[in-house]
Amino acid sequence: MKLNRRSFLATGAAATGVIGLPAIVKAQPKEYVVAQSLPMTGPFATAGQLVSPASKMFEAITNAEGGIGGVPIRVEVEDSGYVPQRALANYQRALATEDNLVMYFGDSTGFMKLVAPELKGKNATLMGSTSFATELANPEKNPYQYVAGPTYEDQFDILLQNIANEGGSTVAFIYSNTEFGRDPLAHGRQKAEELGIEVVLEESTKAEGADIPTHVTKLAQSNAEYCILQGYVTGVWPQLIGGARQLGLQTKFMGTFWGMEKLIADRVTAEAGPFLEGYLGVMPYRYSYDQEDAPRYRTYAAFQKEHFAGTPLENYMPTWGIEALCSMEIGLEALRRVANKGLELTADNAAEELAGIQDWDSGGFFGPNVSMVSNKIGTGRVYQYSTESGLFEPRSDWLSV
Repeated sequence: MKLNRRSFLATGAAATGVIGLPAIVKAQPKEYVVAQSLPMTGPFATAGQLVSPASKMFEAITNAEGGIGGVPIRVEVEDSGYVPQRALANYQRALATEDNLVMYFGDSTGFMKLVAPELKGKNATLMGSTSFATELANPEKNPYQYVAGPTYEDQFDILLQNIANEGGSTVAFIYSNTEFGRDPLAHGRQKAEELGIEVVLEESTKAEGADIPTHVTKLAQSNAEYCILQGYVTGVWPQLIGGARQLGLQTKFMGTFWGMEKLIADRVTAEAGPFLEGYLGVMPYRYSYDQEDAPRYRTYAAFQKEHFAGTPLENYMPTWGIEALCSMEIGLEALRRVANKGLELTADNAAEELAGIQDWDSGGFFGPNVSMVSNKIGTGRVYQYSTESGLFEPRSDWLSV
């Protein structure tokens, strides 16, 4: 019979109760486990395959810095194919087989919502993810889940405030017909009204294979000064901008986190020309090439040059990897605080320390020191893409909501 950690603790407690001896203090484990579900196959396989090496870098650097309370970590990655049920099965398997699982990283809003009811008692684990879904930033409902930055509603706030600061008066919302796409719309309408900005178009598209000419025609008819694109990762958002430019529209396009990847913007520019010039969007973090006031980024960069030479990760970490690293660093901060107090690394102890992160120096992810409020960090800034430099460059100060 296999005796795992949970069954050992249960039988051990029963035995000490029978013979009247004091419970033995739990010895430190040989390692702690950080498990992940990533889309190594499927529609977002490119993102998963780039995040996976970043996760192993996180493991190596964390262990070089003493692990958690002197105990090393091991990062385990399983493929989800971006299917929430597969990610849930991965989590359940990790929970059953890894006796010292202390943190989990999920691949989607769908998974985070699916797993939430199971995060109770012995099945609870501190959990970050790729998601910025608004409903995850709710410690009363989801005490173990957190958002590594501003929610999609917060990102709309930052973009709309930037429009107001520039004197803009009209905006269009074009979004994918997904939960991801619809997340911030109601809030965005309300925020726009508060700022005196008129929402002149709300247009839903397919997440992939959208009818670009039809959507661009509607945008032209709306005469919107600005257009916020929400709920896209790869193909549709550049196609919408390209279609608008072919029609001669001067609309200023803006995106949220998943539409802010330099690799995609560079590829589009190389293949189709400089029509993304001036594209704006909100990013919670510095880009990896912005290292002057970011000592953590310099640590990553040194590791990348040594261990990822000859790969796309040698000199640049995609935004997807930055988000995953930030999420894991936040979880690590909470877990180290638990260990430093001499407490057991339970989900409840970790969640308590997570909620208490205030005025945190992230080492460069965010410009200012940041705080965890309602299990999120509502900070970001607006960047603008330059086709000449191939860089997203800051357009605003750091903004918090």
